[in-house]
Amino acid sequence: MKTFKVSYSYKNSVCPLLSLWMVIPSGAKAIGAQPEQVTLLPTGEELGYFVLEEGIELEVTFEQGEYTPDQQVLSDVERLFYLRDTTLSSIDEVKEKTQELTGHVTDPKEKARVIFMHIVKGYRYIYPPAERGVASFLQTGKGDCGEFSFLFTAMCRAAGIPARTIVGSWANGKMNAHVWNECYIDGEGWFPVDTSMANVQKRQPLRFFGSDVPTLYWERYFGRTEGRRIVFAKDAELPLMPHYKDAEDPVLFNVLPINGQSFCWGQQSLDGAAPYLQPVYIKFEESVPYRDLGVTELMGTWKVKGPAWLEGTVYLKRALFFIGLVGVLLSWITGEAIFDLLYTGSFMVYALISLVRKERMMAFGVVFILMTLSFVAAWGKAWLV
Repeated sequence: MKTFKVSYSYKNSVCPLLSLWMVIPSGAKAIGAQPEQVTLLPTGEELGYFVLEEGIELEVTFEQGEYTPDQQVLSDVERLFYLRDTTLSSIDEVKEKTQELTGHVTDPKEKARVIFMHIVKGYRYIYPPAERGVASFLQTGKGDCGEFSFLFTAMCRAAGIPARTIVGSWANGKMNAHVWNECYIDGEGWFPVDTSMANVQKRQPLRFFGSDVPTLYWERYFGRTEGRRIVFAKDAELPLMPHYKDAEDPVLFNVLPINGQSFCWGQQSLDGAAPYLQPVYIKFEESVPYRDLGVTELMGTWKVKGPAWLEGTVYLKRALFFIGLVGVLLSWITGEAIFDLLYTGSFMVYALISLVRKERMMAFGVVFILMTLSFVAAWGKAWLV
């Protein structure tokens, strides 16, 4: 199994005193600050509470293997938690539609599949969304991975299927946030589902073509993922302890509309819960700044590094692509066969590495075959010359 190294940091550069909540992964090491309180969440994770004075930087490092869902047996208490109604995944908003879609289906897994197909085919991926939450997503029909995930959670819970929103990141590079789902199937455990990736692969198949993120055929995202992702928190709207005291008169900056209502990040909670921990949620304790803050000031920064060989293939791919482009240009200018060999060979190896990395298998399979045939033809031309 591949192991990924995660480095996270948050520096309080915005106010004299700031509170920060973060799920502490197993084996994590914290530098610069230590948690003042650690609480066991209903998800089984440990939530750390930190207090950072201005200028203090928290650094957390940990390792995770390739993503695989838990195969636990749910207790009655856990089952109720994953069937709860929340602000972002409101059951009331979807109850009628869910009944219409799944009322004739008895098998929970098949119900989840019906919901998956409905969301993938019925909505459009955009980033960034205008608002957060199921109510706004239903109204606009457009949203990012968060909205797709919140809707799947809500509809599964409306159908009586325990479900959760998994908040995390792609396991490559810096700040590549992603959100997806797990639903619980008795006898199988947690079952991975990614409606937003399925939607993109179905409707925008070229969106990830130049990316280092591996992808699957869209229907396979029901029950599978490519595994190259990191989990920050095993649900959205997790309760914060110590209790999050909302600002009585929040300053209107960093406003994140949720279901048509203003929500001030860092000043308010959702009934004592963080909207989501990616990987942290913060609270300004003193001297709230009167300006919109950048992403790193709200969430910090994180970087994920894979095994050395996997990281090396990324740089090799980029070098080969550049060499291939130069070869195309020189071939066009000079007409020399050697440059045909250069660019066809470069793109051939580029496609081969992409296949080894399991990126766009069908597309790069075609590219590899075409470039191999072109390389052989260029070799023959160069030999004859």
